[in-house]
Amino acid sequence: MKRVKKGIYCLEIGEWFGTMKNKNSVEPILQLLHDSPLTVPFIHRDIATDVEFRYYVRKWTQRGQKDYPILYLAFHGYPGHICLAKENGHYLDFPTDDLFALLHGKCHRRVIHFGACSVLNMHGLKVNKYLRDSCAVAISGYENDVDWVKASVFEMLYLAELQGNQFTRPGINAVRNRITKIASSLLKEVVFRIKVGQ
Repeated sequence: MKRVKKGIYCLEIGEWFGTMKNKNSVEPILQLLHDSPLTVPFIHRDIATDVEFRYYVRKWTQRGQKDYPILYLAFHGYPGHICLAKENGHYLDFPTDDLFALLHGKCHRRVIHFGACSVLNMHGLKVNKYLRDSCAVAISGYENDVDWVKASVFEMLYLAELQGNQFTRPGINAVRNRITKIASSLLKEVVFRIKVGQ
């Protein structure tokens, strides 16, 4: 049976470390997955402001993006928040509550991944509510601050493994089991969390 490719829709902070000279980006990870035998399609957008963020999140929920069921949010973060930018260049805290208000009922058979430090360091009941309200099959991310290189290596593995199963509860559990076997020591270091919907 031919596997359907699960495209990645990536929104990434425009400046990781506050300077235009810094070239850090997750886009090469996406390009490598695309150029690999998996040939994973992707859309990548640099995001600065909350207006841009809301616009592209809404675009992802539209029918035209159904071939990109993985929302990959690559930002700075802390528990329950990702960091965007104000017009003056300072960080703007964007609560996950506001994100999931935008996603309410629009994520059937979709996965939301926070490639951001500590965002999922929150009570499991809240994550379960996000899963129910959004209808997502899974929400994943980190519970602590992570090293850029180690997180990048892990995310490439995780995004690749998502290609191997259907986006159902058993399918995502199979992905979790595989990455636990392959990268158990790395998982402990990055404190990765994946919650699967009902």
